[in-house]
Amino acid sequence: MKAHVALVNPPYPVEAPQAIFIPLGISYLAAVLEENGYMVDVVDCQTTRPTQKDLQDKFKSLKPDIIGVTSATLTYLPALDILKAAKTALPNAVTMIGGPHVTVMDEQTFTESSDVDIVVRGEGEQTMLELARLVSEGNLGKLGGVAGITFRKNGQIHRNPGRPFMQDIDSLPHPAHKHFDVTRYKILGKTYLPIITSRGCPFHCTFCAGYKMCGRGFRGRSPSKVVDELEWLRDEFGAGAFAFYDDTFTFDVNRAVAICDEMQKRKMMLPWDCRTRVDKVSKSLLTKLRSTNCQLIHFGVESGSQHMLNLMRKGTTVEQNAQAIKWTKEAGISVAISLVIGYPTETPEMLQQTIDFIHKTKPDYVYMCEAVPYPGTELYEYTKQLGLELATDWSQYHEQTQVFKNELLPLAKLEQTKKAFYDSYFSPTFYLKKKMKGDFYSQIMARMALNHIVSNSKVPRWLFRKLGKLRGKPKSQGGHSTPSKNQQG
Repeated sequence: MKAHVALVNPPYPVEAPQAIFIPLGISYLAAVLEENGYMVDVVDCQTTRPTQKDLQDKFKSLKPDIIGVTSATLTYLPALDILKAAKTALPNAVTMIGGPHVTVMDEQTFTESSDVDIVVRGEGEQTMLELARLVSEGNLGKLGGVAGITFRKNGQIHRNPGRPFMQDIDSLPHPAHKHFDVTRYKILGKTYLPIITSRGCPFHCTFCAGYKMCGRGFRGRSPSKVVDELEWLRDEFGAGAFAFYDDTFTFDVNRAVAICDEMQKRKMMLPWDCRTRVDKVSKSLLTKLRSTNCQLIHFGVESGSQHMLNLMRKGTTVEQNAQAIKWTKEAGISVAISLVIGYPTETPEMLQQTIDFIHKTKPDYVYMCEAVPYPGTELYEYTKQLGLELATDWSQYHEQTQVFKNELLPLAKLEQTKKAFYDSYFSPTFYLKKKMKGDFYSQIMARMALNHIVSNSKVPRWLFRKLGKLRGKPKSQGGHSTPSKNQQG
């Protein structure tokens, strides 16, 4: 009989920001396994937050042969707790863990947990298929022949060679979102779903470990396959807005234009957003994106200091950042930018350059992310070279906290600067301007501004709502929660 597989999406630590989003990695793993005849169950702990006993009862009920958990650095410890529950409930089940954290820290994972049998490194679809076949055949003695895994045997850790990255990603089936309650992913009444149209990032940003999972080589899906999935998300799950969750959606400009052409041909005009680089857009491209109802673009601006951009190996300039924001707004597309602040050796003067840049360019939304040295990044090694002490609790590794001490820019200064910026940026004027604009992305920004204003003042929430109704009504519908880009990949 073919193995029964349970895949688990771990929760975020309670004290960390809760950015709930359908885990595309698990969805693809489930789809590939099911396409090959394996029975798959998915346990989504981010939306249900089960206790250890709940998990044990769930595993005993499902009785899977394989229990696999994904994890980024932030969810690594919760993932280990899940595997502990798995081994307690089903000692003979084969436990596996994958994701960016363990791809880099694979051998350390075995020293930190006795409940892990196999670490799956990098892209997992083909690796999981091979492992499921071996478990089905009772052939775990052949683990040494499976590329892309690290495993424990007779008390020894064995690290197999890496698996080549999948080149034909068009061959992947649609992700198995049927395993998730998509009604939990509504934003202001609209179902908002992600799509990945490419893998691999050829750039070398020091704070990102995404290449460890998907490599440096860009691999894009064909435009027809992309729009097939958009239609499927709309028709099967009632999607009302999309996020193109590629690292750099417009890396291949001709492909991006072809996707837009295909969307226009099929009258696929629901609102959408994407992530890309400031050096990968032009006026004509932005006009094309807007013509297919792109309403929001996320740029990784990172800093208003050229010195810091160079140190991060971003490969862009302050001038390019300003130009891209200007062009995008002129095309009628809202702009969200992410910033990496508190980077090692950054000074208050350099941080002020970033604040000045924001006030000068006026993006529609700003994510201030504190520099997090994720394992596998150049930043991780850089902090060690500088002799900076890193936090040992992986649950602190999220972008709204500081996990090392920067004597030049202490935490108190960072927090003071962030608060002062958001207090001035999220003003009643900002709220009313976004509220009057009417599109759904602006409505989300208005809501965030309102939450910030009310939490920092004695002005009643109902007053802002009333002012918004008096000044203008929504003109169109769309949707986006403006989640920050996970810099670990």
